[in-house]
Amino acid sequence: MSKFYKKLALTLSLAMIVFWAALGTGTSLAWFTDTDEDVRNVFHFAEFDWKVSHLLEDGTWEQVDQTTKIFDDKALYEPGYVQVVYLKVENLGQMPFDVKTAVSVTDYTVATNMFGQTFHLQDHLKFGLITADTEAELVEAVATRVDAEAVANMPLSNYAVNTASLGENGVSYMALIVRMPKEVDNVANYRGDVIPRVELGVIITATQQTN
Repeated sequence: MSKFYKKLALTLSLAMIVFWAALGTGTSLAWFTDTDEDVRNVFHFAEFDWKVSHLLEDGTWEQVDQTTKIFDDKALYEPGYVQVVYLKVENLGQMPFDVKTAVSVTDYTVATNMFGQTFHLQDHLKFGLITADTEAELVEAVATRVDAEAVANMPLSNYAVNTASLGENGVSYMALIVRMPKEVDNVANYRGDVIPRVELGVIITATQQTN
């Protein structure tokens, strides 16, 4: 995995308390939340036998749980910053399912920009998702920063339109992309004592295949 392009920093705190609307027929939900402030990730997999991992800097995969820090909490926002997180979802059982992925705003701090206007950071962030059947395909799909930016055009709090289908013992690789477009400029550049802040949650949801 050494060919993955260098990931740029973006401040993303992933404290997780998420409202989930019913998905309809074929959906199975399991809530993994509590009051611990370290909870960052929520998975809706119910009875499915599954595993989610993320790619580390050394090229190895580490299993993700509720408290895993997927994003860099200490990075700073500025127009043009992009971060890509690489995920691997594994179906360890026999029941096939589809996977949806989303980024949700769970908390934020309003600030004042250089023009004296109040603003929310989440209004100036974009989200995207790339899925692939193999690591090699994912490397090719997100080979450059330009490739990553091209697919990250959805507002936060939306579910990615593309899903991953996992059959028995299937594996899907994902690139989760969040960026602040370059054209944001000073609209999201704060002044004063109040520092803008946004907390984002990652949701991974499995729905049983009906066909």
